[in-house]
Amino acid sequence: MASTSTAKLSSAMEESPNWLEMPHELMANILQRLGTAEILNSAREVCTTWLGICKNPEMWKVIVMHKSFDDRDEDYDLERLTKQAVDLSCGELIDISIKGFGTDELLDYIVLRSCKLKRLSLESCFAMSESGVNHAVKRVPQLEELHISDIFINTECMEAIGRNCPQLKSFVVNSCNALAIVNNVPELRRLGLLETILNECPFLESPYIDMCNNLDLDGDLK
Repeated sequence: MASTSTAKLSSAMEESPNWLEMPHELMANILQRLGTAEILNSAREVCTTWLGICKNPEMWKVIVMHKSFDDRDEDYDLERLTKQAVDLSCGELIDISIKGFGTDELLDYIVLRSCKLKRLSLESCFAMSESGVNHAVKRVPQLEELHISDIFINTECMEAIGRNCPQLKSFVVNSCNALAIVNNVPELRRLGLLETILNECPFLESPYIDMCNNLDLDGDLK
């Protein structure tokens, strides 16, 4: 009886797929469905195959680091992990989204090592300042999308964005100073706030207007 059970177990093991033989491209696709922090903190430690995949710069062309404000984040140094992910990208990073944490020093670290960065999203990064953003945008003239939320942006910073990011096509910001950017980005296709610039952006396709309770859609805007 024992011999029969052993034979069945052996047969089942032989029929089970060997996950390590899965194409690395498919494995990478599966790993990328995890959060960046989860990949760095645990997934890449599972086996040497996964570790090798996680060392490929292609894995880090897009980085999403959002603080979830639950117990899980207590074990993560998100700023340190973000720097690790940027380093692993080896300059191939094109899209990064930071939410709920971060400093001017981290932002500077990112842009200094990301010569191909096309999209930057900063949300609820309360420790970042307008001077930090101002300094950072001067290093990413190739930027095409910039989304900023819950970071105060003054007119000087808006003008710096306009001067230094001429390829910007999507700009979303919760500030009333967006008019300062218009004269320098004629290719702009998406702008958050300020209907007063509509006539200044001939390529604009998607104005993003939110929480504008006093906006009169039957007046000049119409």
